[in-house]
Amino acid sequence: MGRTRSSELPQELKQTLRRARRLEWLTFVYMASAVVLLALVLGSSQAMKTAWIEDLLGLIPPVAFLVAARYNTREPTGRFPYGFHRIVSIGHLCSAIALFVMGIYLLVESIIKLLTAEYPTINSVEIFGQTVWLGWLMLPALT
Repeated sequence: MGRTRSSELPQELKQTLRRARRLEWLTFVYMASAVVLLALVLGSSQAMKTAWIEDLLGLIPPVAFLVAARYNTREPTGRFPYGFHRIVSIGHLCSAIALFVMGIYLLVESIIKLLTAEYPTINSVEIFGQTVWLGWLMLPALT
């Protein structure tokens, strides 16, 4: 069984891949900033906790794509004679796992709240001497 050489991408696809990487980095930075902002205003709101975990898990697909794009173009080796093209499937798997974990979290959290008949409240915080409902701070963070 001989080694296959990895075919080079055509120039327009190289540019597309370069643009995709740039967009994924922007996505990662944007999502990371959303995670930080939501963590600051999260409070005891179940909806905000869910949005925060959703955004936190949303960091997995861009990271998986960036890692896969880095390894995808490597030359074949003795251990991987056909190259590393299947690593993109790992990126899809990571995205699917992130969605699965989010669904399980929502299901478990909802069942617990339903069984305990707990009604979460949104607290207030004091900012510059003014008492502000935390919901008003959550809205810009979600935006």
